[in-house]
Amino acid sequence: MKILQLYQRRWTLIYLPLLLAVCAAVAAILWIWKPLPPTRLVIGTGPGQSSYLELARSYAARLEHLGIQVDIVPHARPQDALERLAPGPGRIDVTFAQGLYAGSGRPAQALAVVGHEIVWVFARDGIDSVAQLRGARIAASVEGSSNRIAADILLQHAGVPASEVRFSPEVGDSAIDALSEGRVDAVIHVATGDSQTAATLVRQDGVHLLGVERAGALAAVEPRLRALVMPQGSIELRANLPATDLPTLVTQTHLMVRPDLHPALQRALLDVAGELHVMSGFLEGQGMYPTTMGSNFPVSPVARKALRGGRPWMETILPYRTAQWAELLIYALLPVLLLGTLLLLRAPRYIDWRVEAAIMHFYGELKFLEEDLARIGADEPSLLRAIARRLDQLEQQVDRMDLPDRYADRWYTLREHLLEADKRVRAAMPD
Repeated sequence: MKILQLYQRRWTLIYLPLLLAVCAAVAAILWIWKPLPPTRLVIGTGPGQSSYLELARSYAARLEHLGIQVDIVPHARPQDALERLAPGPGRIDVTFAQGLYAGSGRPAQALAVVGHEIVWVFARDGIDSVAQLRGARIAASVEGSSNRIAADILLQHAGVPASEVRFSPEVGDSAIDALSEGRVDAVIHVATGDSQTAATLVRQDGVHLLGVERAGALAAVEPRLRALVMPQGSIELRANLPATDLPTLVTQTHLMVRPDLHPALQRALLDVAGELHVMSGFLEGQGMYPTTMGSNFPVSPVARKALRGGRPWMETILPYRTAQWAELLIYALLPVLLLGTLLLLRAPRYIDWRVEAAIMHFYGELKFLEEDLARIGADEPSLLRAIARRLDQLEQQVDRMDLPDRYADRWYTLREHLLEADKRVRAAMPD
């Protein structure tokens, strides 16, 4: 393309492509490399009467102080929320899951272990161990629930085939009624220490809490469970509940996220977990949770790094939303904008370079001709005529050059040098 056309169309051919490249780089940063965290989060929970629903509300209240809107979506079964962390319609971002659901291959990661839940075993009077549940009717929720999973593990440990018991789907208040009315012989319920179901059953006449024999041996072969001793009177000291130290089992409660959740949101959730779960709960040591140690699910890399102190320094000195914008601006947008501005300011130099290259090309040709002229004598007219023809060609090419007016002085200087060389050749040629 001729230099004059390039100069006349410089906005279309130089400036506009640079501006589009800067805009494309900014778009790639915002959408692919370093997108801002979403302002809305979906937390899935179990049924409306589950303790996880109240826990989700506590998370929502704190997250909203950070500018994150939270939608809480209850599910008919607790495991349904865990399954909806997988890609698909109605996908959720966060949920809570017991360690008993681990090992199912669900595409989810744990941010932290935030507590544990007790495997409560209640039976009517006359049944003193899990081994005596052979032929009994047991309320343990539905197939696939944590209650049923725990029941299967306990019965297998006690040597009771699952085929020799009758399971009933009652849970919560319906399980309480079923046990009090004699429709079931036992209730296996996985819940926290402040479970209303457990609090009701432990005080009910004709019902008592069972310990798990050889709980340590079971926990040694079943990583989803841990053995603990429930001290005498730990539920209620005045009523001496339980009446003796009881060996029991717990399963850990995990804060679960989908693997591709924005890292900043994961760190915000970890901060909230640190606020909510640092106080000890029933049979929990002070400062035991949150932690990533002993998680039954794969732990998020973001959580591992954050809990070791590895987080963006701006999040340590600025509010959550301000830190995200500051990090985006300093590490991504500002360098791109500075580079784009520098290129736009240097773009005119490209035209200068093209003009300089064209002019220096002719000066180079002229230098070669002058060197040839210095070696040729007057007795070689054919060579002098060849040089004269080449000078004529150069003059014609220079005449056809289309340069912007700002370079007119360079063009006239070049022509003068060519004319001066032509005079010398003419003078050296014999008449």
